[in-house]
Amino acid sequence: MAKTALEKKIATAIRLLEHNGYIITPPASPVTVSTAELNKRKMQPRKEAFIEELRRFTSIYPPDMLNEFYQYWTEPNRTFTKMRFEMQKTWSLDGRLRTWSRNYKKKNNNNGRREITDNDRISKLADILTD
Repeated sequence: MAKTALEKKIATAIRLLEHNGYIITPPASPVTVSTAELNKRKMQPRKEAFIEELRRFTSIYPPDMLNEFYQYWTEPNRTFTKMRFEMQKTWSLDGRLRTWSRNYKKKNNNNGRREITDNDRISKLADILTD
């Protein structure tokens, strides 16, 4: 759509005022980033440091166990300000890994026995009660 003569004069006047310093045009506003996104960015170096600490244990523990451990303990809180391990009152990576490994072995190796589930227990109880 073509500008009218008046619109052209106004645009020219504004450019002259800007050029002479009477009007200061603010720079284009930077792209705003949400607080959660900023917090995620701040969290990334701490996650990488946690990975580096875990690398010391790659010769001791299986990679899939370390990955599960990492996924669990680096889960962020709702505001993405802290990870799960950072919210613990006390923290010892060695101790936590030992406990995690013990539970991991129990979970993945029941000495050939089938794990008894709650459904198994309920059906066994139902059998006893109906007899």
